[in-house]
Amino acid sequence: MKWFKSNKEKIKGYVYSGDDEDGLFVDAKIGDLIIKQNKKPPYIVVDHTLATKIITKWPGKLFHVEVINEKNEKDINKGLVKDVWYTRTFGVKILDEISLESVFGENGKAIKNLIDLTRNIEIEEVELLANYDTESNRPVLDKAWRNWVRMTDKEYEFFDEDYSDTLKMSPKNQVHSSPIREGLSIISSQFDIRARELVGESAFEIDDEGEIFLRPKWRAAVETLLQAGMSYESDNLITNEEKELLQRPMIEVFKTKQSG
Repeated sequence: MKWFKSNKEKIKGYVYSGDDEDGLFVDAKIGDLIIKQNKKPPYIVVDHTLATKIITKWPGKLFHVEVINEKNEKDINKGLVKDVWYTRTFGVKILDEISLESVFGENGKAIKNLIDLTRNIEIEEVELLANYDTESNRPVLDKAWRNWVRMTDKEYEFFDEDYSDTLKMSPKNQVHSSPIREGLSIISSQFDIRARELVGESAFEIDDEGEIFLRPKWRAAVETLLQAGMSYESDNLITNEEKELLQRPMIEVFKTKQSG
């Protein structure tokens, strides 16, 4: 008989599952117990906060979960650094399904909308976006990156570089990879996926070192989308006028889809 009930709360956090993953969370819903029967890696990884949730596939579902039996899983979490931001587990209970907008912060709705537009872009829209001047906007992107880094790492050692083509960085004391969290990386990856769906490998070329990259038209189009993405930063890294400048191509090309 237990005379005293433990006051220790169960570990709660967040799990993301891409829609194209044939995994444990397919058709998962609130109240479900998701149990990994094979007690081998990869484990279910529960991020303790949304701030550290990294999304690598799109679209997908984000769940608020509770670890079922953490006291019997100490061995699989052994060796992790102190105050680590996640917990490994074999089983969780689904507490809620969270809007993906939450992952991107204050302007999450706009960022999610831009990612969805990117994922479903048509060739005609690629061609229209490619006609816009992105070169003159590069100083604005560089400014945004520099101001963002200075927020947490004023002694950053690479300030002499040009950051206008940057997708992610890791300055000190910063939990996110960019001013719009994982948004820039997702826009880039989803554009590549869509390009292959539309025209196959003809959207890409290979340099002398074997590196694969987008051909000029496709590269110009995705640059306009990435610049629009940066405009949704919420730390006042750039002016409102600069944000409007970055958004203009996206707004003009997708105005019908956005209004619909």
